[in-house]
Amino acid sequence: MRVPKYIPGYGKSYALLSKAQSADMAVIFVHGFGGKPTSTWRNFQGLVDEYSAEYTWWAAADMFFYAYESLHAPIRHNAGLLRGFVESVWHGTWQEANLTGGKVKYKNIILAGHSEGGVIIRRLILDRYEAIKLEAEKANPEGDANVLKASMKPILESDFLLGSYVRLFAPACRGTNFSAWAGFFSSFSLLVSAIAASSLVRNELLPESPVLITLRTGTEKAHAEFREVRGLYTRPLFGVPDQIVYSESYEGEEPLWDIGYDHFEVCKPDYTHKRPLEFVSK
Repeated sequence: MRVPKYIPGYGKSYALLSKAQSADMAVIFVHGFGGKPTSTWRNFQGLVDEYSAEYTWWAAADMFFYAYESLHAPIRHNAGLLRGFVESVWHGTWQEANLTGGKVKYKNIILAGHSEGGVIIRRLILDRYEAIKLEAEKANPEGDANVLKASMKPILESDFLLGSYVRLFAPACRGTNFSAWAGFFSSFSLLVSAIAASSLVRNELLPESPVLITLRTGTEKAHAEFREVRGLYTRPLFGVPDQIVYSESYEGEEPLWDIGYDHFEVCKPDYTHKRPLEFVSK
């Protein structure tokens, strides 16, 4: 029922486009450590249409499944690459090699991330906020806090990225227990070897990592200053039990729970588990 499209320049990333002429929502899925656009989000691809009568809003949503190097590339680097992907979706520039006619203009974007993908999404959001703040500071050399906040507010509120809806499944924002991960996958030697070899990303996702600490403190401070900015706040959904990530979010964010579904199942809808389909909706 959807039109599959390859996205040039982004590896195995692809889109499933709604046939509805009124499609005005882009949902961008970002997998986690060692994940893939297909396996991580398994069943989303078909069930959004199969349950279209129950979840009607999906009919007006285009789906984008983003692929990236999750094992060896730094979080900050991947956030920059994701920014380019999201901007190409928002502005429609990726379509020039695929479609004829006008470019799609979306009203909103939903950023859905799993595990490491959640960290990258939050880094992307914070990077955009900090870039806007830096420009405002340059224009306000006297450093008046009230003037700075007043100048930033309309820019932040009108920015499509900071205005996006953030939906995080079992995000690794408060750290990952890789020893448990390796034990869980003891029979899958390839993934265990990848975890052992990928010391860079593994270390960046440890609870005491400067990468995670900086991300948390920066996001919490920005949200406290601008509570009306949608992208700076989310309520993550954690599986229970989850032995891979620490099931904690940021200050003031109440986590949600999906009982009976672990770290890898929490983001996969099926006929008896429709929670992921509901969670992503705005």
